[in-house]
Amino acid sequence: MKTRDRIAEATRRRLQQAASQRKLVLKAIREGHPLDAETDEDRKLKRIQAITGMDSEAARRIIQGEDLQVFGLTGEARAGAERILGKKTDFMGVSWIDSARGGANAVGRVVEGTLKPLGSGVLISHRLFLTNNHLIEDAQAARELFVELDYELDANGQPRPLTRYTFDPDSFFLTSPQDDLDFTIVALGKRVLGRREVSEFGYCPLFATADRHLLGEFVNIVQHPEGDYKQVVIRENRLVTRLDTVLHYMADTLPGSSGSPVFNDQWALVALHHWGTPFREVTLPTGARIRKDLNEGIRISAIVRTLQDMMQDRSPEERRLLQPALRSPGRGGVRRAAATGPSERTGVAPGAAKSPGPATRLQPDGAVTWTIPLELSMRLGASPPVGIASRPPAPGPKPRPTSRDADGAGEALVRIDTNYANRRGYDPDFLKGFHVELPRLSAAMRKQAARKLRAAKGEDPFELKYQHFSVVMNAKRRMAFFTACNIDGSTWVNINRASGEPREAAEAAEVWFEDPRISPDAQSNQDLYDRQRPRTFDRGHLVRRQDPTWGTSTRAQRANADTFHFTNCTPQVSRFNQRAQYWQGIERWLLEDNAVADRERIIVFTGPVFGGDDPKYRSVQVPRSFWKIVVFVQGDQLRATAVRASQEALLPRRLPERMGESLDGGAEDLSDTTEIHEYRSTVAEIERLTGLNFGPLRRHDTNAGNSESRSRERELHGFDELGL
Repeated sequence: MKTRDRIAEATRRRLQQAASQRKLVLKAIREGHPLDAETDEDRKLKRIQAITGMDSEAARRIIQGEDLQVFGLTGEARAGAERILGKKTDFMGVSWIDSARGGANAVGRVVEGTLKPLGSGVLISHRLFLTNNHLIEDAQAARELFVELDYELDANGQPRPLTRYTFDPDSFFLTSPQDDLDFTIVALGKRVLGRREVSEFGYCPLFATADRHLLGEFVNIVQHPEGDYKQVVIRENRLVTRLDTVLHYMADTLPGSSGSPVFNDQWALVALHHWGTPFREVTLPTGARIRKDLNEGIRISAIVRTLQDMMQDRSPEERRLLQPALRSPGRGGVRRAAATGPSERTGVAPGAAKSPGPATRLQPDGAVTWTIPLELSMRLGASPPVGIASRPPAPGPKPRPTSRDADGAGEALVRIDTNYANRRGYDPDFLKGFHVELPRLSAAMRKQAARKLRAAKGEDPFELKYQHFSVVMNAKRRMAFFTACNIDGSTWVNINRASGEPREAAEAAEVWFEDPRISPDAQSNQDLYDRQRPRTFDRGHLVRRQDPTWGTSTRAQRANADTFHFTNCTPQVSRFNQRAQYWQGIERWLLEDNAVADRERIIVFTGPVFGGDDPKYRSVQVPRSFWKIVVFVQGDQLRATAVRASQEALLPRRLPERMGESLDGGAEDLSDTTEIHEYRSTVAEIERLTGLNFGPLRRHDTNAGNSESRSRERELHGFDELGL
């Protein structure tokens, strides 16, 4: 059995075994008495003492319900006690934010050599990194992976400068494949990207004491969900079960969250997250109902106990490396950045001693600072800021903007995230209860398809994954065979076309990019559209720019930028691009105007119809028509609606094959009212025209009454003729 499957099976078994304990804890939380969730009286006593700093007698009186005012508690001591007692849970001391920042600094992302993300982890010393065994199973695997620190956005929504380290399992590697331990500790190796020393990130040591958590208490999780930028899950995440080696807690997690640290409210490590599963709605004390996942994490105390056994036969050097990870930092849970290096965010690390002699350092804004010990700063010349607003690109090729706008306008503010490994692409299980595969290529089409230059083992060599959509390219025609896009209308974000930010839409010049994952010869570029006389062809989106822009602001912006790859581009006559209302707008009509799609989710497959006699223009043959299949759930039924639109009537009589040669017909006729023919088609007809195989999808066609092998097409004159 595979490691992940084995862990999943064992976790579900433990969740079932702990159902009665979980029920009692949830009842105490629901009734507003979370302290009643904990049945271990000694643990209660120690936890109250750890939070308030009071002696055991005072802590016992608090547990028995004596008014907190009697004890004169103030600040975080009082707030922490009130949270455990179920009072004023929304009040947090500002110092809590500082502690949270310290804990988050130590969290990193584990990636493969291709930079594909695997999961998360946390620094437990300046040399050691803790994550799951199912992410790093052995020393050889560690040698092929990296950890990325500061993979997050700053206060301006821009990526921070990234720091990447190798792993050094030869110096230290210790792991437990046991399903209820599932941890790996490995030493960091060389820095291969970025400027920050690992000592600048601080670390989160390990504890085995019984004063770190209570059932019913809050936990906080810092994670890289789905390999995305670092995020934190806080408040209303409750510990609901404690077994010998694991904790169960309600929280929101996603794939990629494995290896994330689970903190208490003092930002001390209490667990190492390793599995999550959808659970059910939870009723809060306020009466509100929220949906939470039930998660399992490995108890830090269980890891410490295991380490004590495993380290007995280890070398003195390995034991020395582990010692800092087992030292308590005091009442808090985080060791801040070392005094030997400045923090990019705060200058000198908290608690760092002042240098007795002169020291020089370059600040992020370009200033040079001397500490003598009086600190003076001055900016020399007009040097640009260093290390802010953008993350250094990952090793390997980057997307290349081949030109400005075809009319010579300025560049749009579209930023391509160069780490393509964080894209999940098209999701075949996007429509709940249904599995909709990508269309299949015929054997002949596979010979023409563009292969990725570097495809991981077991990966589809043709599928180019972007944010919320995928593309499969026809290398011979230098255009997509098809695109496949997931659209979630309920979380859609409107992206400003000019700025790339989530604001009201606006027109602006566009810069398009080549995709470095396939050969330049397998895709078009800006040369196809430059210096047209007159301008006839637009760079037409197949996946509409606004279709995949949903979810978090970060993902929406990434999706918007991803649509400006030439892999998503076809030459479309300007008037077609502006007038093909049914082919262009069926997604919006379904989601916004017709309320057909259940749960406001749809899937859209799009592509050109390639003909052997398509007219030649410069380096490509121009498709005469385009197709689209929209898939959605109506009631409890899967439905598919096909549309085809033709630009043939708009094509000039002769197309030039050389750059700079004028198009036949002279200046563009702005008064032309030539109609665009748009058809209600069928899945079977699109299969016949393209050679693609949509499998069972043809059985769900809304154009009823036509055979599966061949169908009639009817010209569209309104959305109501779609027959929905």
